[in-house]
Amino acid sequence: MKSFALCFATACGLVFAAAAPARAQTGVVNALCSTDASWCEMAATEFTRTTGIKVNQAHKGTGEIGAQLRAEAANPKTDIWWGGTGDPFLQAAEQGLMESYRPAYIND
Repeated sequence: MKSFALCFATACGLVFAAAAPARAQTGVVNALCSTDASWCEMAATEFTRTTGIKVNQAHKGTGEIGAQLRAEAANPKTDIWWGGTGDPFLQAAEQGLMESYRPAYIND
């Protein structure tokens, strides 16, 4: 399980950087996580260890995150939201609050 967790954290790290290239260049990304707090912390810690980029992370429920993203719509401060169920992500995307992440290897 631990090796899966580390692989998962590293994969999440790649998403962090890709989701926020401008912030990643400054050495900090802002993340919202709506899954188990220990997973949130593990992923952020592994990402920082691997990349040197600091993660400012908040752990909130999906409803709270949706409200925060709507409040930030005109001036986004969140770089990535991960964890939780699919429906809130779909709703946020329909409201124009999300950007797609398409890795370079998407067509491979």
